[in-house]
Amino acid sequence: MKVFKGLFYKELKLTKNWFMVGIALLILGIIVGLGLTKYFNEPNIFAAITVMILVGHGLYLPAYLLTSLNIEGQTQLWLHNPNRGAVLFLAKLAAGFVLYAVSFFMALVVALWGLSHAVNAESLFSLTGGPALNITLIGLGITLGTIFLGVWVLFYWSLFHSLKKVPFLRSIRWPIVIGTWLLLTAIGNYVSNLPMYQKLKNIGVIKLNAYSIEFKAGKTSASAGFVDNAELSIMNGIIYTVIIFAVFYAAVWLLERKVEV
Repeated sequence: MKVFKGLFYKELKLTKNWFMVGIALLILGIIVGLGLTKYFNEPNIFAAITVMILVGHGLYLPAYLLTSLNIEGQTQLWLHNPNRGAVLFLAKLAAGFVLYAVSFFMALVVALWGLSHAVNAESLFSLTGGPALNITLIGLGITLGTIFLGVWVLFYWSLFHSLKKVPFLRSIRWPIVIGTWLLLTAIGNYVSNLPMYQKLKNIGVIKLNAYSIEFKAGKTSASAGFVDNAELSIMNGIIYTVIIFAVFYAAVWLLERKVEV
């Protein structure tokens, strides 16, 4: 545990500037939203922008891990590191998740405030269960999604650097990684379309209320759908959790046996 704590705090120090840049971009997005709302005198613009910021957090952990792993590659901080690959990766995931949670919570509070001040706020909050419940479930989906993508980043990073040990593959590492991604994506699409998988996916389905945010700017009008007949499947979440563990251990195996760190 002491080793993990040390790596965890090291990771936070290593990426604190990245985190501050992320918070600055979040604040910038809020300022832009407020500015557009005031300019067009349309409160729903701010609500739509805050929702987009919230949903955009699905890419937070993958972006964080790419940045952190790139720093490791430049500084060679992992060179001759005696710790196991699982501990190294878990420290990165844990630190990234903590920073994600802080940023996501801020975005969630702002999004709820923006929705509560939307022009059609009464219709939003009159829905069964209220938007707070919907946003909570969506937030859970975004969180699982960012972890899922983050673990895949670890896998592809490990795969890319593991090919460096094979001389005749070193120059074609990118085509191999892209080819692997295309192959795994095709397999995933094939499996997801199987009747058996569709039956499993329909186990424990939670349906979310559908609503959208409408706004006008002069003579132009537009709408942003926040929830459009969305569904969350408990079984699907379990399946993806199993995939996350499998991909994570594949990344650890590549790191410990094939990557020169």
